[in-house]
Amino acid sequence: MTKKRWIILYLAPALFFAVIFFIIPLIYILYVSFFEWNGLNHMTLVGIQNYLDVLKDVNFRLAFKNTILWILAAVCIHVPFGLLLALLLNRKVFGWKIFRVLFFLPNVISITALAFLWYFIYHQDMGLLNWGLRAAGLSSVTRGWLTDLGTALPATMVPFVLYVGLTTVIFLTQLATVSDEMREAAILDGATGWQMDRYVYIPLVKPAIATNLMLNVAFCLKNFEYPFVMTSGGPINSTTTLSLYVYKKMMNANQYGISMVGSVFTILLGFILMILVNRMQKDRKDA
Repeated sequence: MTKKRWIILYLAPALFFAVIFFIIPLIYILYVSFFEWNGLNHMTLVGIQNYLDVLKDVNFRLAFKNTILWILAAVCIHVPFGLLLALLLNRKVFGWKIFRVLFFLPNVISITALAFLWYFIYHQDMGLLNWGLRAAGLSSVTRGWLTDLGTALPATMVPFVLYVGLTTVIFLTQLATVSDEMREAAILDGATGWQMDRYVYIPLVKPAIATNLMLNVAFCLKNFEYPFVMTSGGPINSTTTLSLYVYKKMMNANQYGISMVGSVFTILLGFILMILVNRMQKDRKDA
Protein backbone atom coordinates (compact mmCIF):
# COMPACT_ATOMS: atom_id res chain seq x y z
CA MET A 1 0.00 0.00 0.00
CA THR A 2 2.83 2.38 0.82
CA LYS A 3 4.42 1.73 -2.56
CA LYS A 4 1.16 2.62 -4.31
CA ARG A 5 0.96 5.87 -2.37
CA TRP A 6 4.47 6.83 -3.48
CA ILE A 7 3.58 6.03 -7.10
CA ILE A 8 0.48 8.23 -6.87
CA LEU A 9 2.55 10.99 -5.26
CA TYR A 10 5.12 10.90 -8.08
CA LEU A 11 2.41 10.90 -10.75
CA ALA A 12 0.33 13.65 -9.12
CA PRO A 13 2.17 16.64 -10.70
CA ALA A 14 1.98 15.12 -14.19
CA LEU A 15 -1.70 14.24 -13.72
CA PHE A 16 -2.41 17.74 -12.43
CA PHE A 17 -0.88 19.43 -15.48
CA ALA A 18 -2.51 16.89 -17.83
CA VAL A 19 -5.94 17.69 -16.37
CA ILE A 20 -5.42 21.48 -16.35
CA PHE A 21 -3.77 21.85 -19.75
CA PHE A 22 -5.25 18.94 -21.73
CA ILE A 23 -8.36 17.30 -20.29
CA ILE A 24 -10.23 20.49 -19.32
CA PRO A 25 -9.40 22.32 -22.60
CA LEU A 26 -10.42 19.19 -24.53
CA ILE A 27 -13.77 19.07 -22.74
CA TYR A 28 -14.27 22.78 -23.45
CA ILE A 29 -13.45 22.27 -27.14
CA LEU A 30 -16.00 19.45 -27.36
CA TYR A 31 -18.58 21.61 -25.58
CA VAL A 32 -18.17 24.65 -27.83
CA SER A 33 -18.18 22.46 -30.97
CA PHE A 34 -21.93 21.90 -30.51
CA PHE A 35 -22.74 25.62 -30.51
CA GLU A 36 -22.94 28.43 -33.03
CA TRP A 37 -20.88 31.25 -31.52
CA ASN A 38 -18.93 34.24 -32.74
CA GLY A 39 -16.92 34.61 -29.53
CA LEU A 40 -18.98 37.57 -28.25
CA ASN A 41 -22.72 37.04 -28.48
CA HIS A 42 -24.94 34.38 -26.96
CA MET A 43 -24.10 30.78 -27.81
CA THR A 44 -26.77 28.92 -29.81
CA LEU A 45 -26.99 25.15 -29.52
CA VAL A 46 -26.92 23.51 -32.97
CA GLY A 47 -25.88 19.97 -32.00
CA ILE A 48 -24.07 17.98 -34.65
CA GLN A 49 -24.90 20.50 -37.37
CA ASN A 50 -21.43 22.03 -37.02
CA TYR A 51 -19.89 18.62 -37.66
CA LEU A 52 -22.07 18.10 -40.74
CA ASP A 53 -21.19 21.58 -42.04
CA VAL A 54 -17.47 20.95 -41.59
CA LEU A 55 -17.62 17.60 -43.37
CA LYS A 56 -19.39 19.31 -46.28
CA ASP A 57 -16.85 22.15 -46.36
CA VAL A 58 -14.57 21.85 -49.39
CA ASN A 59 -11.90 23.91 -47.63
CA PHE A 60 -11.86 21.53 -44.66
CA ARG A 61 -11.44 18.51 -46.94
CA LEU A 62 -8.63 20.30 -48.73
CA ALA A 63 -6.95 21.19 -45.41
CA PHE A 64 -7.31 17.57 -44.28
CA LYS A 65 -5.75 16.32 -47.52
CA ASN A 66 -2.88 18.81 -47.24
CA THR A 67 -2.18 17.74 -43.66
CA ILE A 68 -2.07 14.09 -44.76
CA LEU A 69 0.39 15.07 -47.52
CA TRP A 70 2.58 16.82 -44.93
CA ILE A 71 2.53 13.66 -42.81
CA LEU A 72 3.45 11.52 -45.84
CA ALA A 73 6.35 13.89 -46.58
CA ALA A 74 7.51 13.45 -42.98
CA VAL A 75 7.21 9.65 -43.03
CA CYS A 76 8.53 9.00 -46.54
CA ILE A 77 11.15 11.75 -46.97
CA HIS A 78 12.00 13.69 -43.80
CA VAL A 79 12.62 10.76 -41.42
CA PRO A 80 14.50 8.59 -43.99
CA PHE A 81 16.61 11.63 -44.93
CA GLY A 82 17.46 12.18 -41.27
CA LEU A 83 18.41 8.52 -40.90
CA LEU A 84 20.64 8.68 -43.98
CA LEU A 85 22.45 11.75 -42.64
CA ALA A 86 22.87 10.09 -39.25
CA LEU A 87 24.41 6.99 -40.82
CA LEU A 88 26.83 9.15 -42.82
CA LEU A 89 27.81 11.26 -39.80
CA ASN A 90 28.18 8.08 -37.73
CA ARG A 91 31.08 7.12 -39.98
CA LYS A 92 32.86 10.24 -38.66
CA VAL A 93 33.97 11.44 -42.05
CA PHE A 94 36.17 14.53 -42.31
CA GLY A 95 34.40 17.57 -40.79
CA TRP A 96 31.52 15.50 -39.38
CA LYS A 97 31.26 17.63 -36.22
CA ILE A 98 30.92 20.80 -38.29
CA PHE A 99 28.24 19.20 -40.47
CA ARG A 100 26.37 18.02 -37.37
CA VAL A 101 26.22 21.60 -36.07
CA LEU A 102 25.19 22.97 -39.47
CA PHE A 103 22.39 20.44 -39.84
CA PHE A 104 21.07 21.20 -36.34
CA LEU A 105 21.43 25.00 -36.57
CA PRO A 106 18.00 25.65 -38.21
CA ASN A 107 16.31 23.94 -35.26
CA VAL A 108 17.40 26.72 -32.90
CA ILE A 109 15.96 29.40 -35.21
CA SER A 110 12.32 30.45 -35.05
CA ILE A 111 10.14 28.64 -37.58
CA THR A 112 8.54 31.98 -38.40
CA ALA A 113 11.96 33.44 -39.26
CA LEU A 114 12.78 30.43 -41.44
CA ALA A 115 9.42 30.73 -43.20
CA PHE A 116 10.14 34.40 -43.97
CA LEU A 117 13.57 33.41 -45.28
CA TRP A 118 12.08 30.88 -47.68
CA TYR A 119 9.35 33.30 -48.68
CA PHE A 120 12.03 35.62 -50.04
CA ILE A 121 13.91 32.71 -51.62
CA TYR A 122 10.77 31.80 -53.56
CA HIS A 123 9.73 35.39 -54.35
CA GLN A 124 8.88 35.72 -58.04
CA ASP A 125 10.72 39.00 -58.69
CA MET A 126 13.52 39.23 -56.13
CA GLY A 127 13.77 35.62 -54.97
CA LEU A 128 17.12 33.84 -54.89
CA LEU A 129 15.72 30.76 -56.64
CA ASN A 130 14.43 32.61 -59.70
CA TRP A 131 17.59 34.74 -59.79
CA GLY A 132 19.72 31.61 -59.92
CA LEU A 133 17.57 30.10 -62.66
CA ARG A 134 17.84 33.28 -64.74
CA ALA A 135 21.62 33.36 -64.20
CA ALA A 136 21.76 29.78 -65.47
CA GLY A 137 19.80 30.70 -68.60
CA LEU A 138 16.62 28.95 -67.42
CA SER A 139 14.31 31.94 -67.38
CA SER A 140 11.52 29.84 -68.85
CA VAL A 141 11.48 27.73 -65.68
CA THR A 142 11.02 30.69 -63.31
CA ARG A 143 7.59 31.22 -61.80
CA GLY A 144 5.79 32.42 -58.71
CA TRP A 145 6.55 29.34 -56.69
CA LEU A 146 4.19 30.33 -53.86
CA THR A 147 1.40 31.59 -56.10
CA ASP A 148 1.32 28.73 -58.60
CA LEU A 149 -1.26 26.05 -57.74
CA GLY A 150 1.11 23.33 -58.91
CA THR A 151 4.10 24.35 -56.79
CA ALA A 152 2.75 26.22 -53.74
CA LEU A 153 2.20 23.21 -51.47
CA PRO A 154 5.50 21.41 -52.30
CA ALA A 155 7.34 24.73 -51.90
CA THR A 156 6.06 25.16 -48.36
CA MET A 157 7.16 21.61 -47.54
CA VAL A 158 10.75 22.00 -48.73
CA PRO A 159 12.05 23.84 -45.60
CA PHE A 160 10.53 21.17 -43.35
CA VAL A 161 12.08 18.33 -45.36
CA LEU A 162 15.51 19.96 -45.41
CA TYR A 163 15.73 20.90 -41.74
CA VAL A 164 16.29 17.42 -40.35
CA GLY A 165 18.73 18.41 -37.60
CA LEU A 166 16.67 17.23 -34.63
CA THR A 167 15.68 14.01 -36.39
CA THR A 168 19.34 13.34 -37.25
CA VAL A 169 20.54 14.03 -33.69
CA ILE A 170 17.98 11.59 -32.26
CA PHE A 171 19.23 8.91 -34.65
CA LEU A 172 22.86 9.72 -33.79
CA THR A 173 22.08 9.38 -30.09
CA GLN A 174 20.64 5.92 -30.70
CA LEU A 175 23.60 4.94 -32.87
CA ALA A 176 25.97 5.96 -30.07
CA THR A 177 24.52 3.16 -27.93
CA VAL A 178 25.83 0.47 -30.30
CA SER A 179 28.65 -1.26 -28.45
CA ASP A 180 32.17 -1.61 -29.80
CA GLU A 181 31.91 -5.39 -29.34
CA MET A 182 28.92 -5.53 -31.69
CA ARG A 183 30.75 -3.44 -34.31
CA GLU A 184 33.84 -5.64 -34.07
CA ALA A 185 31.77 -8.80 -34.35
CA ALA A 186 30.08 -7.49 -37.50
CA ILE A 187 33.44 -6.54 -39.01
CA LEU A 188 34.82 -10.01 -38.26
CA ASP A 189 31.78 -11.46 -40.06
CA GLY A 190 32.75 -9.44 -43.12
CA ALA A 191 30.25 -6.57 -42.84
CA THR A 192 31.53 -3.37 -44.42
CA GLY A 193 30.04 -0.03 -45.45
CA TRP A 194 26.34 -0.22 -46.21
CA GLN A 195 26.18 -3.81 -45.02
CA MET A 196 27.05 -2.55 -41.56
CA ASP A 197 24.35 0.08 -41.82
CA ARG A 198 21.73 -2.32 -43.13
CA TYR A 199 22.31 -5.30 -40.86
CA VAL A 200 23.65 -3.69 -37.68
CA TYR A 201 22.78 -0.01 -37.30
CA ILE A 202 19.32 0.28 -38.86
CA PRO A 203 17.80 -2.64 -36.88
CA LEU A 204 19.19 -1.14 -33.68
CA VAL A 205 17.73 2.34 -34.28
CA LYS A 206 14.13 1.14 -34.68
CA PRO A 207 13.10 2.73 -31.34
CA ALA A 208 14.49 6.05 -32.63
CA ILE A 209 12.53 5.59 -35.87
CA ALA A 210 9.30 5.32 -33.87
CA THR A 211 10.24 8.36 -31.79
CA ASN A 212 11.01 10.45 -34.86
CA LEU A 213 7.82 9.34 -36.57
CA MET A 214 5.73 10.46 -33.59
CA LEU A 215 7.55 13.78 -33.25
CA ASN A 216 7.26 14.60 -36.95
CA VAL A 217 3.63 13.52 -37.20
CA ALA A 218 2.86 15.75 -34.21
CA PHE A 219 4.65 18.65 -35.93
CA CYS A 220 2.66 18.15 -39.14
CA LEU A 221 -0.63 18.10 -37.25
CA LYS A 222 0.10 21.44 -35.59
CA ASN A 223 1.93 22.89 -38.61
CA PHE A 224 0.85 26.51 -38.91
CA GLU A 225 3.83 28.84 -39.42
CA TYR A 226 5.05 27.66 -42.83
CA PRO A 227 1.73 27.97 -44.72
CA PHE A 228 0.63 31.04 -42.75
CA VAL A 229 3.80 33.06 -43.32
CA MET A 230 4.67 31.86 -46.81
CA THR A 231 1.25 31.74 -48.49
CA SER A 232 -1.49 32.59 -45.92
CA GLY A 233 -3.02 29.29 -47.02
CA GLY A 234 -3.30 30.33 -50.67
CA PRO A 235 -3.56 30.25 -53.52
CA ILE A 236 -7.24 29.28 -53.25
CA ASN A 237 -6.57 27.48 -49.92
CA SER A 238 -4.28 25.03 -51.72
CA THR A 239 -1.71 25.16 -48.88
CA THR A 240 -4.10 25.42 -45.92
CA THR A 241 -3.49 22.83 -43.21
CA LEU A 242 -5.86 21.78 -40.42
CA SER A 243 -4.21 24.14 -37.94
CA LEU A 244 -4.50 27.06 -40.34
CA TYR A 245 -8.11 26.10 -41.12
CA VAL A 246 -8.95 26.23 -37.39
CA TYR A 247 -7.22 29.61 -37.10
CA LYS A 248 -9.07 31.09 -40.09
CA LYS A 249 -12.46 29.92 -38.89
CA MET A 250 -11.89 31.42 -35.45
CA MET A 251 -9.96 34.61 -36.16
CA ASN A 252 -11.16 35.55 -39.66
CA ALA A 253 -14.69 34.16 -39.86
CA ASN A 254 -15.54 34.33 -36.11
CA GLN A 255 -17.03 30.83 -36.34
CA TYR A 256 -15.86 29.46 -33.01
CA GLY A 257 -18.07 26.37 -33.12
CA ILE A 258 -16.81 25.39 -36.58
CA SER A 259 -13.24 26.09 -35.45
CA MET A 260 -13.65 23.77 -32.47
CA VAL A 261 -14.98 21.02 -34.76
CA GLY A 262 -11.84 21.38 -36.86
CA SER A 263 -9.80 21.02 -33.66
CA VAL A 264 -11.72 17.88 -32.69
CA PHE A 265 -11.00 16.24 -36.05
CA THR A 266 -7.33 17.23 -35.78
CA ILE A 267 -7.09 15.65 -32.31
CA LEU A 268 -8.83 12.48 -33.52
CA LEU A 269 -6.44 12.22 -36.47
CA GLY A 270 -3.51 12.63 -34.07
CA PHE A 271 -4.79 9.87 -31.78
CA ILE A 272 -5.30 7.49 -34.70
CA LEU A 273 -1.84 8.13 -36.13
CA MET A 274 -0.12 7.74 -32.74
CA ILE A 275 -1.95 4.45 -32.17
CA LEU A 276 -0.77 3.23 -35.59
CA VAL A 277 2.84 4.19 -34.87
CA ASN A 278 2.72 2.46 -31.47
CA ARG A 279 1.14 -0.62 -33.05
CA MET A 280 3.91 -0.75 -35.66
CA GLN A 281 6.53 -0.48 -32.94
CA LYS A 282 4.87 -3.23 -30.91
CA ASP A 283 4.66 -5.54 -33.95
CA ARG A 284 8.38 -5.04 -34.63
CA LYS A 285 9.22 -5.91 -31.04
CA ASP A 286 7.08 -9.05 -31.19
CA ALA A 287 8.74 -10.04 -34.47
